[in-house]
Amino acid sequence: MKKLLSCLILGSLLFSVNSFAQEKEIDVSDKYPYMKVLDTLTYVETFTQPIKRKLREGKVDLNFFAGLLQGFDSNVNLDKNKKKDGFLDTSLNTEAIYNYTDDIRLRVENDTNYILYYTRPEGTILDIDTEAGLETDLLDDMFTVGADYGFGYVMFPSDKDGTYISNRVRTFLKNNITPNLYHQISYKFMHKDFSHYQTRNSNRIRTGSLRKDNRNGADYEVGLYLFDRAILRANVECYYNESNYKYFHYYDYWSVKIRPSAIYMITDKLYVSGSFAYQQRNYDDRLSTEDDEHVYDDTYSFNASLLYDITNSFTAAINFYYIDNVSNEPLQEYTGGTVSAGIYYSF
Repeated sequence: MKKLLSCLILGSLLFSVNSFAQEKEIDVSDKYPYMKVLDTLTYVETFTQPIKRKLREGKVDLNFFAGLLQGFDSNVNLDKNKKKDGFLDTSLNTEAIYNYTDDIRLRVENDTNYILYYTRPEGTILDIDTEAGLETDLLDDMFTVGADYGFGYVMFPSDKDGTYISNRVRTFLKNNITPNLYHQISYKFMHKDFSHYQTRNSNRIRTGSLRKDNRNGADYEVGLYLFDRAILRANVECYYNESNYKYFHYYDYWSVKIRPSAIYMITDKLYVSGSFAYQQRNYDDRLSTEDDEHVYDDTYSFNASLLYDITNSFTAAINFYYIDNVSNEPLQEYTGGTVSAGIYYSF
């Protein structure tokens, strides 16, 4: 915190000095590289704003987000071995909304995330997700009903068994109780095709067939906006995962996840976000090697971020994440955490 405040104070001093120098017609851009960077970031913003205005004239709202983070992971594979490594996290998100009328919208979104581990390639992952859907407001925006289709591709370059393609459909109903309070319920079905992971039969013999999972689930969310300073959300997700992997029905299980989260504005530019999640998985037939009882997992995770808006579009961030999995199967117990820092860009 002291280091962050020192950086903020230094930035303010540099800005004041630069403003004074401009009055005296003195060029300080070479003396203070920070101001050069700030000018460059501001220039990028002025370039993107006309694009958004032009699209808005055609009833299209465009939102773009990109992130570049450097981090450290204390347990790359989430197991008892706790292999550590540094990583580079890059992300891109693009959302386009076509406002057919004031109440009917078509939405297309793409989310791409690539995490590169430097010495533990088994952790490297490419995650691409594309979604398209239709939303309609009803009864003076009191309700919103919608449906969408999503296509996903998850690839582990050094672990082909984990690579899969997913197709999903979702429908939802949102109720705006007040301008600052809403809740939403949704249903989702997902099908996952694994590209290399062969299934095993009840005798643990490879069948030659590739693993396929079906997932049916429901989700409930409530959100509250407080005085333009905070956003509070709570989410409850329940689903059943069924797989064609016959050996002890290894991937057939029920899952319930509860996740409260919050964002709070400390100042107009400095803010914090955090979330806590609890997930329980109960497996149908998988038995513990310790007591022959059906396996269950209780997973606790915590995420916190400190963010500072350098400009309207560029945000510096420090992120911390911790996870702890408790299970009656000793082989599935683990703890781990990541810390990362970098910059986000959005318009």
